Amino acid sequence: MKKHYSIKTMLCIGIFAFMFQQTFSQIRIVEVDPVANTVKLHNFGSAMNPQDISSYWFCARFAYDQVGGLAVVSGSTNLAIGADVVLTLDSALNTTSSDVGFYNSSSFGSAAAMEDFMQYGGGGIGRENVAVNKGIWTAGTFVSEAPPYQYTGSGAQNGFQFWDTVLGLNDFNRTLDFNLYPNPVSSVLNIELHNNEVNLTFQVFDILGKQVIKGSSKTNNTLKIDITSLEHGLYIIKIVSGDKTETKRFIKN
Repeated sequence: MKKHYSIKTMLCIGIFAFMFQQTFSQIRIVEVDPVANTVKLHNFGSAMNPQDISSYWFCARFAYDQVGGLAVVSGSTNLAIGADVVLTLDSALNTTSSDVGFYNSSSFGSAAAMEDFMQYGGGGIGRENVAVNKGIWTAGTFVSEAPPYQYTGSGAQNGFQFWDTVLGLNDFNRTLDFNLYPNPVSSVLNIELHNNEVNLTFQVFDILGKQVIKGSSKTNNTLKIDITSLEHGLYIIKIVSGDKTETKRFIKN
């Protein structure tokens, strides 16, 4: 009886350890390049051992690729904590618009099987409904920036507002340098420009990607935008001057 009890105890411990590891292994999509047809994954988890993701799947516009069958550009599919792996998809990503879902099994209609999701260029694509059911995406929203796309969150945040354009070395010369304050803001949003930019245009978007404010200014110092008419929530402001552009987020309280 004692031996039987020990086996049962060890089995329970093993199951608990496995569940612990699974719970704290958080693999997320952090870059999508439709032109190169690559996806980068990052392990944001805290499990002691690397996570083998070779049995996981991608789904993009109802085309399916298992991780273990894909070409590895860099990293390893035995993904350690804090590590990245870049994979080339076999199915070609649509360069204009697509969803990209990441699954722990081939149950593509299951919210429990979906690990992560993003979509660009349009809403309502592919498996958006699964991501909405899981609570990690808002219906109809999408990343509207130029590709390639980069996740800017810490692993805990979801939604299009945590995606931006991947900046290359040359791109830094085409970005505006500005601060916005206060943030959160209740009435007037101040934009402080650092490089004496002039002839600005600006747009403010809500979390659904709808433009709610637009305007222009010839200022080269501080731009003031009245946002008192906006509802409480998260917004994105985009400022353009010539060939330079930059977007930032603020909260209306």
